[in-house]
Amino acid sequence: MTNLERALSLRFTDESEIRDVAKHGCIGGVSGFIYSAELFEFFNQHESDIEDILEQLEVPLTQLVKDEEYWTMQELRESAVWIVVEYYCQSIVDAYAVA
Repeated sequence: MTNLERALSLRFTDESEIRDVAKHGCIGGVSGFIYSAELFEFFNQHESDIEDILEQLEVPLTQLVKDEEYWTMQELRESAVWIVVEYYCQSIVDAYAVA
């Protein structure tokens, strides 16, 4: 288990919340993944694991930003974290469906 998986498994313990994130994504607000400072810190703590998952999902950097011409590193970080959180929650939901 990676540090990222460990951090997410400790954060997401409520099955209802996991299903909500899997269904609706992070855009509506997920505690701990709302504010830029939180997202910045989480990205920096788990950058390597986040990049590995994005590569596995074949998510190009251009998909992480709204405007390919004008974007910030913070926008890229925030999008990357949200994608990974949503992917994690969806994988948990999928595992529930198999079990």
